[in-house]
Amino acid sequence: MQQVGTSPKDRDLKEFTRLLTEYIGFKSVSTDPAFASGIAGQVKWLTELFENNGFKVDILKGPKTNPVVLATYHTSDNLKTKLIYGHYDVQPASIEDGWKTDPFVLHEEDGRFVARGIVDNKGQNFIHIYTAINLIKAGKLGCNLKFMIEGNEETSNPDMADLVSANADKLKCDQIIISDGEILGFTPTIEESLRGGGNLTLKFISGKNDLHSGLFGSGVPSATKELIAFLAKMLLPDGTVTIPGFYDAVDKIKPEQIERNLALLKIDDPIKTGGVKATIGKYDFHTMVGIWPAIEVSGIQAGYTGEGYKNIIPASAFAKINFRLVASQTPEAFAESFKKYVAEHVPSYIDYEISIDKMTYPVKVNVTDPEILKIMDNQEKIYGVKPVIKNVGGGIPVVADFKNVLGIDAFLISLGNNDCNMHGVAENFNIELIKHGLELSETMLG
Repeated sequence: MQQVGTSPKDRDLKEFTRLLTEYIGFKSVSTDPAFASGIAGQVKWLTELFENNGFKVDILKGPKTNPVVLATYHTSDNLKTKLIYGHYDVQPASIEDGWKTDPFVLHEEDGRFVARGIVDNKGQNFIHIYTAINLIKAGKLGCNLKFMIEGNEETSNPDMADLVSANADKLKCDQIIISDGEILGFTPTIEESLRGGGNLTLKFISGKNDLHSGLFGSGVPSATKELIAFLAKMLLPDGTVTIPGFYDAVDKIKPEQIERNLALLKIDDPIKTGGVKATIGKYDFHTMVGIWPAIEVSGIQAGYTGEGYKNIIPASAFAKINFRLVASQTPEAFAESFKKYVAEHVPSYIDYEISIDKMTYPVKVNVTDPEILKIMDNQEKIYGVKPVIKNVGGGIPVVADFKNVLGIDAFLISLGNNDCNMHGVAENFNIELIKHGLELSETMLG
């Protein structure tokens, strides 16, 4: 592994691209054990990159998840310590999904780098890694620095809270920076909040086995029909959740928040970006996805879906349900209210099972922190437009862990383009925004 050389002032991307291509090339998919070799290779690559450029590396391991790479560089006792979090694991991707080229081979197309993980999250965290190493080589690193790069963000790392707690001394810092999101067009953003939440599976069982629809149709209950009816009762077409008390703990939305979010619609059109025909909800799009809670049915499996037809009454059906919570709500309270709602609304002739995955807490950040204001000032100089405050619908589980254990709010500084197609086919990173990101990172670390 070669060391990184000092980047030229004109921000030539040649060396950055060479190393990023190596980084992208590891199939570090955390959702499938078949990619264990890609995970191992990625950890080795990151370890060598950091160690060859002066960092001390610790590998943190939990009982259930992939290694976490913790790289530390001490500059001076008189300087503050900054911790940058990112993740090296990515979502699955293959040519069969519709990619034009191998998703794990970085290529340039129409002014963008295209590859799996280019925005989520390798490309974004590598901007900071590359910048830091170049500042070290130039003797201009203006802080003590720690990188925490994990391998299970995409699976809501069940070990992370314990790892942060067990390694609190190693993670001690004055400031946390996370770049794992999207800006609006070419307008830089500061993220004020992240919704928390989690996933659960709800299974309905109507009998011991599937039945012939000609012999039993309309005479016995169908798990499929009952599950659909239940979901339609719980979730109205406009997204309203009918579970009693679901909205009780939500902070009252202020007029200035609505005004701010309406202004964001002038910067970015969610209908165009999302490829949909309309937005729904009682508020504007950015209020609905940023500071309003939600429940979504992310998948349903029931009955026969193969070639041709199988005329049956399905005996079982299940739904995958994703819930998003805002500040002042708690996952535990939601879980209890959901279980109670199911118990009260499922017919007595239906058996059911509820399986709840790891839940995360919502996070709200103080965006008036002097350091945040300094970053915003630099954003305006680099991007040529005033940054905006954004509330984000998605969550990064470790942010709450940092807050609970270290007592520090993370600065959520997104660098990616909002049409990056994160998690989808042809995930991409606008090269001009990469250049802006490199310049912004230098102001934060230099």
